[in-house]
Amino acid sequence: MAELLHSNTTSVSRFASLDPRVPSPAFIEDLHKAACVAAAASGRSVGITPEDLQILRALAEAETRGRCQSCAELGRRIDSLSQQLSTPCPSCEARERQLAADAAQLRALKREVAAMRTAVQEMETTEAGLRARLALANASRTPLPVPPRRGDRQRSEKEKAMARQLAAQAGELDSAGKEDSALILLRHGTTELLNPSETALVMVELREQERDHLADDLIHVYGRDQDDRQVMAVALELHEEGAVNDAGAILRAALK
Repeated sequence: MAELLHSNTTSVSRFASLDPRVPSPAFIEDLHKAACVAAAASGRSVGITPEDLQILRALAEAETRGRCQSCAELGRRIDSLSQQLSTPCPSCEARERQLAADAAQLRALKREVAAMRTAVQEMETTEAGLRARLALANASRTPLPVPPRRGDRQRSEKEKAMARQLAAQAGELDSAGKEDSALILLRHGTTELLNPSETALVMVELREQERDHLADDLIHVYGRDQDDRQVMAVALELHEEGAVNDAGAILRAALK
């Protein structure tokens, strides 16, 4: 019996001998369960619910302590509230988890912003260096870093004719709604057939034909795909043609 009540033989004997001390609620709960098992074995009913048995225990405790039934009920409520307060609030736990997740996300964003700032600073430093080298080359009129060419470096009629021809062919494709084909033609023509001087003339010619979208695309693709020497050479040619904005744009494209 003591094992069923999760107690010891001394406590069971004390309560069985009408000891005035009132057993705990847990003891009463185990006692009711043991009584139910014994009653079920004999095919009978216990005849009292566990709730009513707990009420009787509370009344006995109140009587022992000299408290009324209301005081006993208040005591039970206080015990219940104390248990609730000691139990973590699900809403509070969820809120704490959300705050922790938000803090982790904020730290990740700060690291990303710091990395982006570092990358921007490096790009600005590189761009400043390229601009300085371009200005120095323009001021000193030193030879351009391009393959040797025959004849005078000044614009020749042949260069202008080739630039106009390529720009015109691209313009015809663009007018026919084949902008992608026009850009492919410009890309291959400037990188495989023309030198930097002629490439710059193609860009200027596209501006004069008011095909700014083709000029912008060509500047972006050329600056992105070609090596720094070629890009600097084209930028210098554009600068000499008065296309200062396009010269800066092709340098920026090389940094991306």
